Amino acid sequence: MAVAIDKSNCVGCGECVQQCPLDALKIEDTKAVVDEGTCAECGACIDACSEKAITL
Repeated sequence: MAVAIDKSNCVGCGECVQQCPLDALKIEDTKAVVDEGTCAECGACIDACSEKAITL
């Protein structure tokens, strides 16, 4: 499994990308995208997201 990103809430700020220790997130077309094979569900991106767009 990996974190889920609610694209309707994501504003593409990139805070989640900066906080991910495994580089499992990137911004594509102004929204965050997760590499499900790399994500370890550590939660760093969830805590970094001010829009509450990321969940487990």
